[in-house]
Amino acid sequence: MKPSHGIFLMKTSSLFAFLLALLLAPRPAPAAEAGAAPAVVTKEADLMVIILKPEAEQRLRLKVVPLERRAVPATRLLAGEVVTPLAADGARLAPVLGGTLDETLRMADQQAVADGRLRQAQVQVDAAKLALERAQKMRQAEAGSARVEDEARAALALAATALTTAQAQRELLGAPVTGTGAVQRCWVRVAIYSGEAARLDAQAAVTIRTLTGGDAGQSAKPVAGPPTANAQTATVDWYFELPAGAGWRVGERVAVEIPLRDSVAERLVVPASAVLHDIHGGQWVYEQTAAHTYTRRRIQVERLAGDLAVLGSGPAAGSKLVTDGAAELFGTEFMTGK
Repeated sequence: MKPSHGIFLMKTSSLFAFLLALLLAPRPAPAAEAGAAPAVVTKEADLMVIILKPEAEQRLRLKVVPLERRAVPATRLLAGEVVTPLAADGARLAPVLGGTLDETLRMADQQAVADGRLRQAQVQVDAAKLALERAQKMRQAEAGSARVEDEARAALALAATALTTAQAQRELLGAPVTGTGAVQRCWVRVAIYSGEAARLDAQAAVTIRTLTGGDAGQSAKPVAGPPTANAQTATVDWYFELPAGAGWRVGERVAVEIPLRDSVAERLVVPASAVLHDIHGGQWVYEQTAAHTYTRRRIQVERLAGDLAVLGSGPAAGSKLVTDGAAELFGTEFMTGK
């Protein structure tokens, strides 16, 4: 081997050793630029612990409440559909118009057929009246018989009966589908499994929420709707009336929370403002474990009861949880806050 080649190998090995030592050397801690950090984030048992300085805690204006165990009525969460009742208030049967195009076209077709029968019955009544008047005049002029007059009177009675029937059938179909003058009322139609219907309180008001469940919900009272059901799915339909100006669209799918009969259980509840959601759908709260120390705890929200979140799992009762300022703690932990 040539001497120059050996010298080159020695230089290369020395350079490699120097670079390796430089990479493995511990890095010096960065100097504080503007004093100590207002919050220290550490990882302990796979849960994030945030230690705040007193001045940072005052700026965040954190509010801490104890986790309580309360008696909360048990409910069932079911899916519903916003529909429009077309019959007048107080009608014995109140057909509804759903939000799908097929239901709209089917109702419009039924109304058109009923309108045609109603006009036909009215024409028959008018013709029967003219026939009766003609028969009466002919009899007075001694040009007709009593039998002809009786037959005309019977024909008028039959036509009047047909008109009454046509009017009743048309009234059952409600206001015209194309009518825009009247303010639309909104109902919610809920398909309930027949085997569970006896456990639900049919007279209690329910809570209507969006499918995301992030809103407080609106109360809806039960109403007597048409006795509709589906034998294939073994379900019966219940109807609930939304308040005026509720803002729901016909055909919109909603979540309906129906109370159970005589079923009240003690559950862990926390204000809904204390619950946080991560990007994976996980649910968390911040628990104050020591002075100025807050630990993120995983929970599972079972349902919402007004402004409270009913927990299926979470910390023990009496734990101090953060409500106001929880989002700021979340941002501090993930470096998204100010």
